[in-house]
Amino acid sequence: MTSLQAFHKIKDLHEREKKEKQKHYQEQVDAFESVATNLYEMLKKKEAAEQNFHEGLTHSKVKAQSFMHHRRYVDQLENEIIRLQPEVQQARAQMESAQARLSSAHMEVKKFEKLIDNKLERHRQWLKEEENKQMDELSTRQYLTYKNR
Repeated sequence: MTSLQAFHKIKDLHEREKKEKQKHYQEQVDAFESVATNLYEMLKKKEAAEQNFHEGLTHSKVKAQSFMHHRRYVDQLENEIIRLQPEVQQARAQMESAQARLSSAHMEVKKFEKLIDNKLERHRQWLKEEENKQMDELSTRQYLTYKNR
């Protein structure tokens, strides 16, 4: 059973690595959600600003200064959106990479769990075979002892 203890130690090591990778993955998910939420808010602000401006155009006269002010505000939002899009892509790539590493660590743990289960099953079968051999030997002795009387 020495090798079984070694398998347990290796499995424990892989489980610790898996937990670290799980923690790293969660950090990457949180980072992605934060950046993606910022991008979403900017897109929402731009859409609301354009909708309000168009509603203002249909209901009343708009001064040229309002046009310029609106255009400047929308340009600022678009610049912010353009700045955030690569950050979102990078955060998504890091999150997906962390997920792949987590999946790999999970498979390693499962592999060692399967090895341990197989080893235990072979040991149980060996014990059962030994028990059967002992029972056969005992039966034979009893038969011979009874026969000799």
